[in-house]
Amino acid sequence: MCRGCHLHVHSEESILDGLAKVKQLVAKAKSIGTTALGITDHGVCGAIPDFIAECLANGIKPIPGCEVYTTKNRLIRKEEMAAKRIELCKKYMLTDKKGKPKLKVLRDFIRKVDKDKNAFDEDVHTILKDYLMSMGQEPEQTLDLFSVYAVDLEEESAPELPETPEEKIEAFRKDIIDYIDHGNFHMVLLAINNKGLEDLYEIVSDAHINGFYSDPRTDLAYIRDRGLGNNIIATSACLGSYFSQLVLAGRIEEAKEHIQECKDTFHEFYLEKQATEIPKQLYVNAIIDQLAAETNTPKILTTDVHYANKEDNEIHDVLVTSSIGKCIDDESRLIYAHEFWMKTEEEMLAKCNDIEAWENTMRIADKVNVTLPKEPLFPKFIVDGSETVEELLRKKAWDGLFEMALTDGIDVNEYSKRLQYELDVICSEGFQDYFLIEEDMIDATVKAGFLVGPGRGSGAGSLVCRCLKITWLDPIKYDLLFERFLNPERAGYPDLDVDYSYEGTRFVLNHMKQKYGTDKVAQIGTKGTLAARAVCRRTGKTLGFDAATKDAFAKAIPSRPGITLKEAYAEESMVQQYAQMYPKWWEAMLALEGHISQVGVHAGGIVLSPEPLTKVTPLRTDSEGIETTQYDMVWIEKLLVKFDVLKVETLDVVKKTLEFAGLWGKMNIYRDININDPLVFERVYNALNLSGIFQCESDLFKKIISEMKPNSFEDISVIVALGRPGPLDLIPTYVARKWGREEVKYPFNALEPVLKETYGVWVYQEQIMQASRILGGLTLGQSDMIRKGVSKKKHDLMNRWIDLMIYGSEEYKKRHAELVLQYPKDAEGNSTVPLNDEGKPTLWVDYDYAKQPDVEGAINRGFDEQTLLQIKIDWIKFGNYCFNKAHSAAYAMLSVVTAWLKCYYPVEFMAALLTFSEGKKDKNNKPKNIHYMKECEEMGITILPPDINESMAGWTPIKTKAKDIFLANSFADFTTETINESKEIRYGLSSIAGVSGETVDEIIHNRPYKSVEDMLLRVDGSKVNKTKVTALIKSGSFDNLSKNRNLLLRNYMQSRNEAYEHIPKTTNKGDIVDFEKECFGVSITIKSKWEKLEEGKSAQFTGVIRSAESWKARTGKTHYTLSLETQEEVIMVTVWGYLMEKHQQALRLGNKVTIKGEKSRDKLTANSFKLLVDMYEVEMPA
Repeated sequence: MCRGCHLHVHSEESILDGLAKVKQLVAKAKSIGTTALGITDHGVCGAIPDFIAECLANGIKPIPGCEVYTTKNRLIRKEEMAAKRIELCKKYMLTDKKGKPKLKVLRDFIRKVDKDKNAFDEDVHTILKDYLMSMGQEPEQTLDLFSVYAVDLEEESAPELPETPEEKIEAFRKDIIDYIDHGNFHMVLLAINNKGLEDLYEIVSDAHINGFYSDPRTDLAYIRDRGLGNNIIATSACLGSYFSQLVLAGRIEEAKEHIQECKDTFHEFYLEKQATEIPKQLYVNAIIDQLAAETNTPKILTTDVHYANKEDNEIHDVLVTSSIGKCIDDESRLIYAHEFWMKTEEEMLAKCNDIEAWENTMRIADKVNVTLPKEPLFPKFIVDGSETVEELLRKKAWDGLFEMALTDGIDVNEYSKRLQYELDVICSEGFQDYFLIEEDMIDATVKAGFLVGPGRGSGAGSLVCRCLKITWLDPIKYDLLFERFLNPERAGYPDLDVDYSYEGTRFVLNHMKQKYGTDKVAQIGTKGTLAARAVCRRTGKTLGFDAATKDAFAKAIPSRPGITLKEAYAEESMVQQYAQMYPKWWEAMLALEGHISQVGVHAGGIVLSPEPLTKVTPLRTDSEGIETTQYDMVWIEKLLVKFDVLKVETLDVVKKTLEFAGLWGKMNIYRDININDPLVFERVYNALNLSGIFQCESDLFKKIISEMKPNSFEDISVIVALGRPGPLDLIPTYVARKWGREEVKYPFNALEPVLKETYGVWVYQEQIMQASRILGGLTLGQSDMIRKGVSKKKHDLMNRWIDLMIYGSEEYKKRHAELVLQYPKDAEGNSTVPLNDEGKPTLWVDYDYAKQPDVEGAINRGFDEQTLLQIKIDWIKFGNYCFNKAHSAAYAMLSVVTAWLKCYYPVEFMAALLTFSEGKKDKNNKPKNIHYMKECEEMGITILPPDINESMAGWTPIKTKAKDIFLANSFADFTTETINESKEIRYGLSSIAGVSGETVDEIIHNRPYKSVEDMLLRVDGSKVNKTKVTALIKSGSFDNLSKNRNLLLRNYMQSRNEAYEHIPKTTNKGDIVDFEKECFGVSITIKSKWEKLEEGKSAQFTGVIRSAESWKARTGKTHYTLSLETQEEVIMVTVWGYLMEKHQQALRLGNKVTIKGEKSRDKLTANSFKLLVDMYEVEMPA
């Protein structure tokens, strides 16, 4: 057994520096016989929960810690350091003839000295002289260095300098030392107990939130003053520590002072020797031996582990080199000594024979006892008044039900029973606070003027949620199950997903911080890993491969999300060829695939804690300063309660449409429209007028809708559920049965109530739950276990509960016992039952018959066994595509809302859609607005160019006439201010490239204008500068004042006394096209040949092939999509596989070709090619 343990260890959480994953580190520690292990990632603690769990699972004592960055003052920022540099330049006359500081000279010199702290032991005067001479400067007097560069300043402004040259050098030396001492240094902190871990998290979190400058920094004064080191052991760390740098600079007395300061700050402080043969480390080790004796400070021995095994050094080299964007052959790159693997005890002592220091690591381990929380911290709702949270929840829920009774005409008795049941379950589980917090978040957001979605996920199945206005679907009307959302027989807290508009998400985060405290609320952090294509490109660049080779290898890997390199190798022969051609590259790719490469922010996860978050998780800040957890979703859900605040841009479109229509604040869009309006289905869905329709824009949905021809809200719910690749094979059956072309069949007549709405086709997860109740007599809670097994593809759980449903408890018990007997235990008493993909037994090995659920069983209830077994097969297949009905119904409601708005307010809807698609690209990398403008044209809506006197910031419908509309469920008619009859939308000024919001505000505030000159006289020239004015003229914003854009440009340039003769006096169509492409990405007043080409018509286009992507059809055949850049625009071209095989030489990147084909779904489907070579056309064989 090892007499020591590794306490200075980095995992992949030390991003692009640590190579090993936690599992690899723990496995290696176990293999070398150590009984304890530390984790000390650079400035972060995100790996700690995984590390503790993995250590405990392997019988190893976890020592959680962090290698923090320390500095003199963590609050000094970039600006203050810059000011220090300027001060040094001026003080020592490092200025040019105009007195301007030579910051580069000083900065480069500091970097030179900072890299070699031993420079302070040498003649600083000589170093500075040599350095300045290397910069091309020739000092006239080397002993009076600074005066040579002095400028002629008035006497009173000249800095005070020491008299003699030697004194000047010494003063300069001290100032440089002081500057460098404000740099970032390493120190290892280890938590002794849970309080120490909380204090460590507070130190690390503060370093990110308040101390970040290049790195997250802390300082000893902060730790000492707040008593945060009382339960932490610190060590002097590596060569990058302040202690080591003092030693290397020969500042031994200061090193002693630093040791004492650390002892005063922490529970214990150790001097850290490292078992390497690095010369500087050997020197520091020797000084540590000396100072340990002189200051009575204990020593430890470490090795600064960055990878698990000695042979991993080459891959680690690739990782580190890739992190700085350099090539492995670049000698100027950062090169680690090959010393940082997890050494055995023999290897450690062979490098540094200090057994006492090595054994001291175990003495530290013996003092440490850290555990993870066993239960999540549940947040508390803040109640105003004397009511309890339960009383308040029940009151709000019943108030909501009475409101439903007034507006929706519900059966109060039926709904009251359901509400009482749900409230009893919620309160018995202790979830009152959770629901009130969610209700408060939504209520505050709506009152602040933002739109929240009608529901999302299983929460739409709760009547309590509907009564609290968390959701807007009636779960009884649409047969949605509460138990799908909250199962009283399944452990775990509820998980409500709520959609907010983009601005609404920012509001709700700030609202929660104001209500509960900024220290108790944060967004959930994420960890981005290197996927197959990304790791191919990154390692290829590092290993020196050219761009073409990297791109070819990467594109050979299928673009399917989540595909692994091994899967790609098995599927694609080209991947196999590249892997065999470049084995080192392939090895690096496999080693680094899935490696953490960046951190980010979860799309919508927010955590709320009853205590300061740093008691549970360390925090960091993102690029915008938003605080996020260092733990990812997996551990956050185990330790805290998350709230899903998800951004859905469609909600912004809906709100903007209502504002344009004059309906915002006058109607409830989820309650007041007829979601089965025939006109909506006729004009929008079945007309395939689907641009902007939530969930239905893609080609896949267009195909499904064209086949299904939906005529009800329920149809849209089914379309949302089936609109994925998995269940596509079900659609023909569903459609044939819907329209009477095929008989509707049910496995048993008893299942007709469950399957009738989907014509006998299994579509929803809830249908499984309902069917299992009817067949096997399961409770809804028990049936949810089948649903969970099927939907999560947990085959052991699925098989167990389906068999219980079929055979009942008694028969299942007999069958299970017989199955287990087929796998007798081995000699050591271990089960031999096969394991599944998750490493769990495929049978219920530890089956507790006493706790067996009481299930009657379908066979005992008279159902046929063979049909039941077929249902089991169907359900197992169903796991590949089954969908949550509550979610599909909620999203169907939002889909119908967008369709209703597009049907009755098409101009307003398209203006809103154009506004929120600004700057966004479609799947073909084309601006979305180009497609939407084209659809406007097809709808008879005219897009008007921007107008300096009429345009607002965004797109706006032109108002001409009011219109009345009947709202399905309202008590009043609403007179709108809309103006559909005009059929015109005006381009927004902010949509012009190069025109900022500040410019637009200035223009709108001071208009109207009579001319360009008139505008220039009345606006702030700093806000409306030359670039902005030029863009406004080119965009046509002044066309209503003068249509000759070139003449306006000439006059404007002439007024600025700038060259204008090169600008034509007239403006032709070509000029307008070029101007508008520059301003909008496309010409909006003059249509291109491609834009004029009708769907289904043929034409030919000449251009250059700029990109090519392969894709697989459902048949398994490979086809291609090319981008063809013509003189007017970029056209996406579909090339079938057989054509590509014939014309590979012609269809290469960069080739100029003429392609003839048919326009189909905004792509050109190619049928012939001409390769243009030296202006001659070469006909390619068909």
